[in-house]
Amino acid sequence: MNLFFEGNLGVGKSFLLWEALGAYASAVKGFCVQRLYENGERIGFRAVCLERGFPTPEIAYVPGMEGVFILREHYEVVPLEEAILRVESDARAPCCKLVLLDEIGGIELTSRVFMDALKRVLSGGVPCVGVFKSRENLIHASSVLGLGAEYPALHRELEALIRKRGELITVTDKNRVDVHRRLQSYISDNS
Repeated sequence: MNLFFEGNLGVGKSFLLWEALGAYASAVKGFCVQRLYENGERIGFRAVCLERGFPTPEIAYVPGMEGVFILREHYEVVPLEEAILRVESDARAPCCKLVLLDEIGGIELTSRVFMDALKRVLSGGVPCVGVFKSRENLIHASSVLGLGAEYPALHRELEALIRKRGELITVTDKNRVDVHRRLQSYISDNS
């Protein structure tokens, strides 16, 4: 069974995962999204595959850095495709007990390469945990990036797939403690 979280921007979904999974870093494969900053302003996002623990959630942007998929309101899906294909390969390693997907449900929805690999990862033998972009966050991203009208339907399809193969929990300020307990139990059961 897979376990995913959704919720408003800034509620701490990724932080919750990183905090709970920290002690299990050697048994976790997957990818995280880093926020990229320049002169104190967030200018983009980068996909980082896990190697030895979790990367910092925020980093200064350096021209030419790998994995950048959004930069100054322009997006490129290839870095996300590369990340999910690596995750698919890494998930086969004997040491992999959990796959972290932080976050899915955004610009990659129209990529057949990404979505096909994601479906294989979600249905594979290794449990997945991660963040699923909420509808509200997708609407915001769509307006900023000018995403096409097909995104909401594709988002609903992915949500249905996640729910079919696991659980999707909405994180709020009020339920953070309960969600943390649920996540700890899930990790204990799957590691």
